[in-house]
Amino acid sequence: MGGCDLINLKLMKAGGIDNALKINTLAEAAGISCMVGSMIESVVSVTAAAHLAAAKSNIKYVDLDASMMFSENPMAGGIKTVGELITLPKANGLGITEK
Repeated sequence: MGGCDLINLKLMKAGGIDNALKINTLAEAAGISCMVGSMIESVVSVTAAAHLAAAKSNIKYVDLDASMMFSENPMAGGIKTVGELITLPKANGLGITEK
């Protein structure tokens, strides 16, 4: 019906990665691009969102700065952000461990 030009996927609002993938699949079938956004979230969920965005060509934009609002990160690993560049960890899974 042409009701939107872009869908903003937020893992926490979608109910996790599985549901976000389902929403993205529906959007892609309808010819609608997606972006991945975040709310006030730690590096753990923002890293999961970054992995989702990197895995799907239908996801054209990201807004993943939520973890930068924290004064310190209680975990080790996760995404690294320098300017507009987001780098995914090379470690297995989300690449996050306890400090």
